[in-house]
Amino acid sequence: MHIGVDISLLRIAQAGVLTYHRSLLDHLVRAGRDCHFTLIDVLPLNPGRSMLWLAALDSPNVRVVRCPGVRRGYLSALPAFRDGVAHPIAARIDRILDPIWSQLAVAEMGLELRGATRFVEVFHASDQLPYAPPGAATVLTIHDLTTRRFPDMHVAENVALHAAKERFARDRADRIIAVSEATRRDIVCELGIPPERISVVYEAADVRFRPRAPDETCSVLARYDIAHGAYVLSVGTLEPRKNYIRLIEAYAVLCARYAADARRLPPLIIAGGYGWKHDAILAAPERAGVAGQVRFIGRIPDDDLPALVAGARLFVYPSLYEGFGLPPLEALASGTPVVVANTSSLPEVVGDAGLYCDPYQVSDIARQIAALLDSEDLALRLRHAGIERAKQFSWERAARETLAVYAQARAERCARRRWQFTGFIPTAMTR
Repeated sequence: MHIGVDISLLRIAQAGVLTYHRSLLDHLVRAGRDCHFTLIDVLPLNPGRSMLWLAALDSPNVRVVRCPGVRRGYLSALPAFRDGVAHPIAARIDRILDPIWSQLAVAEMGLELRGATRFVEVFHASDQLPYAPPGAATVLTIHDLTTRRFPDMHVAENVALHAAKERFARDRADRIIAVSEATRRDIVCELGIPPERISVVYEAADVRFRPRAPDETCSVLARYDIAHGAYVLSVGTLEPRKNYIRLIEAYAVLCARYAADARRLPPLIIAGGYGWKHDAILAAPERAGVAGQVRFIGRIPDDDLPALVAGARLFVYPSLYEGFGLPPLEALASGTPVVVANTSSLPEVVGDAGLYCDPYQVSDIARQIAALLDSEDLALRLRHAGIERAKQFSWERAARETLAVYAQARAERCARRRWQFTGFIPTAMTR
């Protein structure tokens, strides 16, 4: 089977989406040794951004095709037209030519993509490149429908990007991969896509996430001025959906509860890069009166994150909505007890290996954190349960199941072609 995959997204993806594409691709190439992979990198989508190195890029069954597109030329940028009376005239001509250049760029990229995918039988599109090569079956992964479910928590650019992806999923994709049953239900209800077109393929924690002794974490934790087992951790992009403001307010409740013995309450460490609408999140500790006990330490390098998660006393993730929920799974694999929201996909991922809270109730978030702080027996039981739970997910399995989705998409596309000769297509094969 000849498989095409868009890798342009690797230049800009962050957090869980980056982990998904990077981990899945590496394991796909290994699991599909008998397959040929053409990896498409559309350079104009992310100008000036570097490509993450992957072992998969150097595999013998992989061909990387970079599509440069049309390099725009500006009359006003030429030395003869940079200054003086000629410059505004040249700039006006450039503006007049903008629509022509745009049409030319689209046409050229279409030709480049057709050439790059000429022999591809199945193409795995992405959020950035919702492209369906002529003659190939198309697969698209939907991680969540957060912009549809919580549009007010996103900026307009995010909403528009995901709306285009959702239209592509509904109208062009042969098969959809959902990363959880919860996301699959959302796709059916929100987009009206028949459930038989959707396959669930779970994500997994990387093998680097495992229990670690204090001597294994100390060098990393020292860089952040924290000690093993002496902090409460939450990891995720700073954006409204992650529910950090209520988490910080819950921490303020705990500060009052443990005021007589403040040593029983470790500091709250929030690790994650800036997303959008994060000003209120950054201001929340001071507003709640806990500015000295809550720290934002920014986006953590991939090499540091396993030690940071393994060294935490407990991990809190009160997100309002998730398509999967990779950070809590990484905490489970690390033997770190977790408190998660009782919403969306999180119960599906965590199972009986964590504590659940109502993410809209500050008091309930505080209650479940306190339950772990007050009971070493409960924390120990959840540490063991979390490690066992995490073993049920693996990227090897995700790769095998994704290859099976590719094979099914190809078979269904071939079957439709055969039926078209007879003028009849079974209902199950229509889109």
